[in-house]
Amino acid sequence: MLTFWIINSYKVNYVKQIEEKLLKIQELDDSKIISLYSWRNAIHNALKLIWIDNNDEIIVSWYTCSVVVNAVLNIWWNPIYCDIEPESLGLDIKDLKTKITKKTKVIIIQHTFWKQVKYYKEILKLAKKEKILVIEDCAHSLWNNQKIEWDFAIFSTWRDKVISSVTWWFLIINNSQYFTKIWFIKNELQSVKPLLVWRNLNYDILWYLAYKLYDFLKIWRLIIHFSRKLWLITEVLTYREKRFASKNFSLAFPNSLAYLALRELKKIKHYTKIRLDNSNYYLKYLNNKNIEIIFKDLNDYNWFRFPIIVENTLIKEELYSYMRKNSILLWNTWSWTNIVPMWVNLVEAKYKLWSCPNAERISEQILTLPNHSLISKKDLKNIVELLNKFEV
Repeated sequence: MLTFWIINSYKVNYVKQIEEKLLKIQELDDSKIISLYSWRNAIHNALKLIWIDNNDEIIVSWYTCSVVVNAVLNIWWNPIYCDIEPESLGLDIKDLKTKITKKTKVIIIQHTFWKQVKYYKEILKLAKKEKILVIEDCAHSLWNNQKIEWDFAIFSTWRDKVISSVTWWFLIINNSQYFTKIWFIKNELQSVKPLLVWRNLNYDILWYLAYKLYDFLKIWRLIIHFSRKLWLITEVLTYREKRFASKNFSLAFPNSLAYLALRELKKIKHYTKIRLDNSNYYLKYLNNKNIEIIFKDLNDYNWFRFPIIVENTLIKEELYSYMRKNSILLWNTWSWTNIVPMWVNLVEAKYKLWSCPNAERISEQILTLPNHSLISKKDLKNIVELLNKFEV
């Protein structure tokens, strides 16, 4: 089947099909779209479309992924880090106002774990007033904005997003001022090498196998370990990305992976219902006084993750270890550090310590509960019972 996707999928332009379908779903028929291999490709090319000076500044959340910072640093912009507010984990409007200067060219609004930024409308109005461009980071979401006021948006079907085609990031350009420059970006895009496509196609199979064998003699660890060592699957981040030194920003989205994206898109309503049901179960039955649920309003979007927060790092580590001993792996990628994952080089991110206290505090206290389509009702009940029994 994998060989069929690699060889025969090129007879049909699946990239074009998925682009048209995404624009239709988002009700963005008048916008333009560019499909790219990775997030850094998408954000880097969005910034390339904007004519800038080396002294210009871009405001980003200090609770974000390292690929955002990597792209900003490699375009020779000055990243200005903004603190977050605790209700939506989005940009804090008060801190944002102090960070805007005459040099501010772009604000990146990041919707974390599907939750729309609390001060979303206020930020858009502020950006419009100050003539600042807005890039929406919708990597954790896949929704339609009721009123389009942003200039650029980046969505994803990466391996652990709302739907998964292992990788895919699409840049949507809504500002017509930049439509004529799109051809320049597309002409520079390079095809992904077949070996890299093959490694991406291996990912779903090997990780599914590891998940099913999680409780059986820890075989899942061997599967993942040797898959990485033997280069059978792709890494989340390369060594160069962890050092903010990645230079290849011009990779196109492979056609065979677009085929996977099309198949996944058909299941989005199914996945969304499962995540909503799971989230409602957590919200209804999780009652441990040591664990606080962050998002209590479940009336919007895709419920990508279900974040919880505890009092301090020590309790978080105890909870993580406790659940792991009981064969439940909590998602800790967006934890222990403001800029994820935790093994990246923070010094090279050019962040001034303690300038974003909320982000630093929350990143030390947060974990996310399992909320994917493979969780059974029995699993869900077991997870909640274990969480309620947890004692400090």
